[in-house]
Formats: sequence, structure tokens, C-alpha cells
Amino acid sequence: MLMILLQMVVTFGMSDIGPWSLMDSSAQSGDVIMRMMARNSMSEKLAEDIDTAVKRLSDEAYEIALTQIRNNREAIDKIVEVLLEKETLSGDEFRALLSEFTEIPVENRVPPSTPVAVAV
Repeated sequence: MLMILLQMVVTFGMSDIGPWSLMDSSAQSGDVIMRMMARNSMSEKLAEDIDTAVKRLSDEAYEIALTQIRNNREAIDKIVEVLLEKETLSGDEFRALLSEFTEIPVENRVPPSTPVAVAV
């Protein structure tokens, strides 16, 4: 996850630092030494700004995940209960179970002609 966040900030410019790539194409390679050299060629302030931006993205993602878990705890507990008993769920079974807790978009609903029962 950290590498994705770092790429978001440094390669794709997805931060307050700016809407541009902060590394040249040679530093974006999979070569660890090239990446380290690119990191050493930037200022301490820029390196700190990058670290701060990555931390901010990580913290925001964590808060979003925590909020989703809290807001959907009942559905998550029900899904866990069924999975502990059955071990697997098909997509249709999952959607049928989830539809007890939220509105499923029309394009993702189980067709009425094929009802799916979820054993608990």
C-alpha cells in the first residue's frame, strides 16, 4: 500500500505538492538504486513534503475504511456469520445477503426469476 501511495504523490502528482511528476522517467523504473539516487537528488524539504503527503493519504484512507466499517457493521457481521458457516458465497448469494441491508443498483441485482436463498 505504501508504494501505491508514494506513486500517487511522486509519479502521478496526486497531492498538494503539485499536479506534476516529481521524478524523471529513469527514477520511475523498478531499479531500487535509481530510485534511491532520485530521492537523494531532491531537497530535504521536498522529501519531507512527500512523506507528509503520503502520510496524509494513508490517514485519510484509514479514516474512510473505519467509517465504512462502522456504518456497515451489521451487514459485515451477517456476511461473516454466513461465511463462517458456508466458507464461500457466490456473487448472487452475496448480493442477496447485502440487499437485506442496502439498496443494490439495478444493474447488479439478482434477477427475480432466479431467487437465491442464503442459508444461515
